[in-house]
Amino acid sequence: MITALSAPVENLPTSCCISATFAMCVRSYRPRLPPELIEYTIDYLHDSPSALRACACVCRDWVAPSRFHLFYRREITPTNRTSTVPLQIRQLLEILQGSPHIACYIREFHFSVGYYTILYMPHSDWPQVETVLPQLLAMLTQLRKLVLFGIPFSGLVPDTMAAFCALFALPCLVDVEVRVLRVAKLEHFTSLLCSPLKRLSVTESLLSEVRPNPEDIRAIDKEIKAVESQERSPCRLEYLYTNSSVFMHWLLGAQTVIDISTIRTLEARIPNHTEGLMARLIRRLGPSLENLTIKNPGLEDWGAPFPIYLVIIRFD
Repeated sequence: MITALSAPVENLPTSCCISATFAMCVRSYRPRLPPELIEYTIDYLHDSPSALRACACVCRDWVAPSRFHLFYRREITPTNRTSTVPLQIRQLLEILQGSPHIACYIREFHFSVGYYTILYMPHSDWPQVETVLPQLLAMLTQLRKLVLFGIPFSGLVPDTMAAFCALFALPCLVDVEVRVLRVAKLEHFTSLLCSPLKRLSVTESLLSEVRPNPEDIRAIDKEIKAVESQERSPCRLEYLYTNSSVFMHWLLGAQTVIDISTIRTLEARIPNHTEGLMARLIRRLGPSLENLTIKNPGLEDWGAPFPIYLVIIRFD
């Protein structure tokens, strides 16, 4: 047993000094877990915010991996009929401005204003949103996935549109999902797409319902022409999902933004009586295609001949 020492250390025998040093080492010893085990443990807790917050308080080595999961995905969406979207944007912006390093952990950003749903942001909130949204988007420099719902691209003010342009141009952004695409012209959205993009999902393209100011349209068209005049590499997609015949028509047109010959997985939900459009799209796909999923309410009328039809048009 090691007892307390009352005499000064320098007056003690060598053996006692060694014992005292060993005792202090034992008291201060803290076993270090291998980094791989720490990461495995925290990864296992990725869907438990309370556990991750506790892990972040353990020691300095646990802070970064815990914050990575805590802030990996941020979502702003209407939560009631009066809409809290402007408030949510301001709150997230204040957090990131107070702790800028947190923005580096955000890899997914989901932004919704709602549309055709019970919960949606009133149009009157847009002036408030557009005073702070560009600042927030500018801080999201490490995004890998962007999900947008009901954004009226053709009606955005120049600062907000410029912020979206910068966001879509991030070299790390490889996955974009747009639910309810609201534009006056498809080019107002497709001009944002950049070459690093690998996964794209576009649903419900609403062109006729968007009627912004004609002057705003001309300003956007002018910016698009400036973008198109520059040499740009096409997006070589690996995954595409769409249920919009309008978007399919655009894909098959004279566009040079997306190279569909590299698609490996295509999922499409096509309206009735658009099988010919689907056939044209399949013919344009390259040899990289590995997975094909087609949903159509009228496929039951085709029965077994439909898969045979697909094979024929694919190799025709």
